[in-house]
Amino acid sequence: MNQSAPNGFGFTPHIVATGFTTAFLGDERTLREFVAGDLVVRTMLKRGRVSVLYLINDTYDPLNERQLRVGVNKDPALIEKFKPFCGRPISEIPDPYGCHDSYALHFTEALLGRLHSLDIHPVVLDSYQAYQSGLYAPFVAQTLEGYAAIQERLAANCQQYTPRNLFRVQCPECRCIDATDIRGVEAGWVAFHCERCGKDMRQVTGAVRGKLAWKLDCAARWNLYQIDTETFSKTHFADLGTLNISKFVSQEIFGGKIPAIVKYGDLRLSRELSGRLLEALPPRMLKALLTTRLRRDLDLTRDYVENFCRKYTIRPGVSYVDYVRQELPRKALALESELERPRQTSSDGHRESAENELVAFGNRFSAFFYNKRYDVRFPVAEAFDGIEPATLTTARDAIRHALHLRDGGMHDSEALKLQIKNFFADRPSAPGVYPFLRKVFGQTDGPNITSLLAILPRNYLNTVHLVLSALTRTPREDHETVAFDRGEEKAA
Repeated sequence: MNQSAPNGFGFTPHIVATGFTTAFLGDERTLREFVAGDLVVRTMLKRGRVSVLYLINDTYDPLNERQLRVGVNKDPALIEKFKPFCGRPISEIPDPYGCHDSYALHFTEALLGRLHSLDIHPVVLDSYQAYQSGLYAPFVAQTLEGYAAIQERLAANCQQYTPRNLFRVQCPECRCIDATDIRGVEAGWVAFHCERCGKDMRQVTGAVRGKLAWKLDCAARWNLYQIDTETFSKTHFADLGTLNISKFVSQEIFGGKIPAIVKYGDLRLSRELSGRLLEALPPRMLKALLTTRLRRDLDLTRDYVENFCRKYTIRPGVSYVDYVRQELPRKALALESELERPRQTSSDGHRESAENELVAFGNRFSAFFYNKRYDVRFPVAEAFDGIEPATLTTARDAIRHALHLRDGGMHDSEALKLQIKNFFADRPSAPGVYPFLRKVFGQTDGPNITSLLAILPRNYLNTVHLVLSALTRTPREDHETVAFDRGEEKAA
C-alpha cells in the first residue's frame, strides 16, 4: 500500500470491509462481523496505521418472505401488505413504517444506530446506488461480453463450478431480481426468462439492469473500492465457497485485487438471549464477548454469558457480576439522588455519565439474570396494614432525622449512617421499624435501612414522610392543621 499516495492528506488509509443486506435489523448474531472489522481497525490505529471501516450494504439484493417476517416483527397486516414486494431490490421497496424513503434506508438507519451505540462508526457504501451510478459498469460489461468464456474458465479451474447466472437481471416489467434466468448472451444482446412474469425477454447489454452474482460482485468490489482487509465467516471458506471463487475471478478477470481475510466463527444465540445482550452488557464488554476466540464458533447461552461476566473485570479486582451483586444495589438508588443535583459539565460530569450508563446496563443484567432490579419504588397501601402506631411514629421520625442531617450539610456517608444508626439505637420500637421501612421503600434486599435513609432521593423521602405524618397525626393535630389552613390563630 502506498502510504504517500496523494489524496489531500498525504497517505492512503487501509480499508477494512464488512458487508450486510439491510432487509431486517436482527439481533446480536448479526454483529460479530462488524465487531471483528472494528477490532482490526482499532488494532491498526494503535500501531500507527490509518485505517477505515467500510460497511458495504447490499441494497440491490431482493427481499424474501423470511426477511420480511423478521423485518416487520411478524406483523400479519404488514406481511400481507408487503408480500407483493418480495423479489424486488430492497432499495426500491417502501418503508413499511413510513419514516424513511425506502425499506433499505429504514433498516440501514436502525443498524447504524446500533453500531454507533457500540462505538463502531463505518462508512456506508450503498450497492444499489453504486450500480445505478455506473461504478460497477466496467465489471458488468466485462462479464456480459465474455459470458460463456467466463463460465468455461470457472468450470475448468474451480472443480467444475458452473454458475447458471453470472449476472442477475432485474426484470423490466415486474422489477424483481430474484427470478430471472439468463438463457444466452451474444451479439450485444442478453436473452433471459422471468419466472414471475412467465415471459422470455431480450435486452441490449448496455440497457440491461441488475447486479453481478454474489461471488463475482465480491471480486468486483475488491477492485472497485481497493479493499485491503475483509471479514468473512467460516462458511465462505469451502472449496467452492465465496472466497475461492471470488479470488479466481479477481485474479483472472477483474484486476487482481485480493484483500487479507479475517475469519470469524459462526455465532449461535439461545432464543432467550436474543436482543438481551445489547441491553444488559456495556458496549466494550459485548464487543469483548463477541471477539473471544474469534475464529471459533461461539454458542451463547445463559450459563456461558454469566460465566463470561464473572471473569470480565470492569476495573481491577471487580468483575461485572461482582459489581452487579455488590455495588449496584447501592449505586442504583444513589443515582436517583444524584439526578436531583444540577448536571455536571466538567470531566467529573463525563465520569458520572459513564457510571450512570453502567448502572443502567447493570440493572438490566440483574433483572434478566437474577430477577432483581434496583430503583426507587413508592409505597403501596398494603405496606401500612396492621402496623403498630409506635412503629409508624418511629419510622416517621427516623426519616425526618435523616432529612435533617442531610439538609444540614452532612455529606460523609459513613458519618451520616452512624448518626442514623444512633437514632435507632435509642428507640425501643426500632426492631419492628426495619422490616416495616423495607416494605414501605419496596427494597426487600440490597442496602440496609441506614444506607437507604442516607442515599434515597430527598424528594422521595419527603413524600414518604408526608404519608407517615398523615397516618400518625392526632385529632388535636388535625384540628390545629385545619385551623391554620383557614388562617385562624393556632391554639397555645
